[in-house]
Amino acid sequence: MDKFSKLVSLIYGVMLILGGLMGFLKAHSKVSLLTGAVSGLVVLLSCKVQAKSSYLYVSAISLVLAGFFSYRFAQNHAFMPAGLMLILSTTTFCIVSLSWFKSKKK
Repeated sequence: MDKFSKLVSLIYGVMLILGGLMGFLKAHSKVSLLTGAVSGLVVLLSCKVQAKSSYLYVSAISLVLAGFFSYRFAQNHAFMPAGLMLILSTTTFCIVSLSWFKSKKK
């Protein structure tokens, strides 16, 4: 994973964990805490591992979460947290996927 996509993925992983914690503290949602912690840790561990599959893990998680948060945003049109996480997930997916395609060309 190149430096920029690794940095974006690290920020994204931390935001996932913090978002899950915030969902638990504000709405007492255990699902938010569990999902945020697990997906954030997988993203952070993928950044730590120097393997080609780290692109795949981060891309897959960000794509699934972008789909989930687009559904949630369409339901209630609230920017927080669905709109913000939709933007972060989509941006992360685009950056990491483009980095993977660039590395395949080399």
